[in-house]
Amino acid sequence: MSRVDVRVSSKFSIVGLYLAGLLGFAAGCVEQGEDKLTKEDEEFIAKNILATAPTPQFVVNADLDGKVTYLGMDVSPNPVEAGKDVRVTHYWKVNVAPGEGWKMFTHISGTNKQGFANVDHTPVSGKYPAAKWKAGQIIRDQHSFRPPAGWNYDHLEVYTGLYKGQERMAIKSGSNKDDNRVFCGSVPMNVKAPPPLKRYVVTKTTKPIKIDGKLDESAWKAAPSTGPFVDTMTGNPAPMATEAKLLWDSQNLYVAFENADTDVWSTLTKRDDKLWTQEAVEVMIDANGDGKGYIELQVAPNGTIFDTYLPTYRKYEDSIDPKRKPFDWNSKLKAAVKVDGTLNKREDQDKSWTVEMALPLADANGLDKPGVKVPPAVGDMWRMNMYRMDSPKDKGQLAAAWSPPLVGDFHKLDRFGEIVFGDEKGEVPPPKAAVDEKAAKDAKAGKDEKATKDAKAGKGKAAKDEKATVQTPAKGEKKPAVAKQPAKKDEAK
Repeated sequence: MSRVDVRVSSKFSIVGLYLAGLLGFAAGCVEQGEDKLTKEDEEFIAKNILATAPTPQFVVNADLDGKVTYLGMDVSPNPVEAGKDVRVTHYWKVNVAPGEGWKMFTHISGTNKQGFANVDHTPVSGKYPAAKWKAGQIIRDQHSFRPPAGWNYDHLEVYTGLYKGQERMAIKSGSNKDDNRVFCGSVPMNVKAPPPLKRYVVTKTTKPIKIDGKLDESAWKAAPSTGPFVDTMTGNPAPMATEAKLLWDSQNLYVAFENADTDVWSTLTKRDDKLWTQEAVEVMIDANGDGKGYIELQVAPNGTIFDTYLPTYRKYEDSIDPKRKPFDWNSKLKAAVKVDGTLNKREDQDKSWTVEMALPLADANGLDKPGVKVPPAVGDMWRMNMYRMDSPKDKGQLAAAWSPPLVGDFHKLDRFGEIVFGDEKGEVPPPKAAVDEKAAKDAKAGKDEKATKDAKAGKGKAAKDEKATVQTPAKGEKKPAVAKQPAKKDEAK
């Protein structure tokens, strides 16, 4: 199976991945080393050099610099499913031998280039690299890979081509010229329904919270946990334990993170340093839920703060005013960290680090004007997400989320969870409209019940009145004659 390289990052995940796919040829396109061929290898290569051109499922016929024609591909199964094996068969026709140094690359992405993964491989099961291809050959190249488990796109897009160093072989015709990547085709994907958005009712506190990282106030002890954060790509359990709690009062939104961690460290000390490249917790708030303006806050284990305002998806302060710089908006966020272990002592074993944050409610609007009304009323709802980045020693960075974005992008606004402002008991009364509707129904039910009773009472009175109208003959008058009924058969005997 081919290697699948997927990078997950807070700040430049999707953009960075895509640019890496377009520009980072040396790092992003990797063909395996060449081994000495055995007789069996040579026989296997011969079986994959075809005598006649095939008719693939996806016909392309892209001309690469007059040297090679990409005929098309077969895909099995079709449609494909994220997290499960996909076998792609590429067909190449060699017009002129590519020559030394040329290698093959293969990229995949979701619909409209969402997401990116590198599934490079050496052609023909690693036995026949492009530099060895000979003029006149028609080459069949089969390889398998798994689309990332978190990909929930309508289609899987496949791209390929040849590269040498920092250069890609030019596409002359027959394919979309996507920076000299051949567009092989768009394969339907079986899309699974995403998990529901997370929801958290924030308890209102009546006592002051001291921001010291200890979380020893009774309000924190009573506040419910979000539950464990999950894998950002799949929604499955995350490899490291993180939970959060929230509180609010008329001035602040309070957020607390509890992070299990055996190696707590951070060397970034300036405000707005790139904390997401090491270890940090992160909060993003889209207070009015319009999917446009939002704020981003991060805190590192050493207490360093990063904050910024984004007027729209991945655009920063300079996009609304060229005199401004990215990340130059500063909130009045207060944060404190308590480490159970030794900060920046990489050789020992730590236990955890806790973050306590107080964000003035007005700062949730960033630079939005007028923004949401603050303080919020009980029952108001904001959109928000929380993340944690962990960088263990000698390992790659790990990420976890409260509400999983399911793609390699923390700025997936439509996957932000919902926080609802509750009362001092952590409860949210039903909306007034619902209360009024219930009262109206109860009132109607009462009226209907009274009308039924009145109707029954009316019938009883009418019966009494009818009985009262039967007249008794006056003295001396004869009673009205009553027709004598025929005797029944038994009575006649």
